Order: sequence, then structure tokens, then C-alpha cells
Amino acid sequence: MEPDTTYSLVRAWAGAGGLVLMVALFIGVLFYALRPGNKKKFDRLARLPLEDGDGPDDKTGDRTEAGK
Repeated sequence: MEPDTTYSLVRAWAGAGGLVLMVALFIGVLFYALRPGNKKKFDRLARLPLEDGDGPDDKTGDRTEAGK
């Protein structure tokens, strides 16, 4: 077997294996994200930026302002 042929064969198998791996990973992430058991968790996380909390302009926290 010539080196060019060996390289081409390894490259083809690596490309196909990488494609199969990425497709399997994509399907796994899709399954995790769309599973009904995660709906409550994702809904809570989606509302998180809109809830009142200890943001930079929140005066109710125990932060002290510099200079006062």
C-alpha cells in the first residue's frame, strides 16, 4: 500500500467517524433539551434574568457604596 493510499483511507475513516460522532452528540443534546422532564427547569432558568435580585442597581443588598 502506498502512503497516499494509506493517508486517504485514514482520512476518509476519520472524517466519517467524526461525522457520526457529531451527529450522535447533536441528537443527544436535542433529546436532553426537548425531554418533558426538563421543562420546569428550563422555564425557571428562562425567567431568571427578569426576576428581582442583587443586580448592580439594587439598593436592598448589603453592599456599601464607595466614598460614603
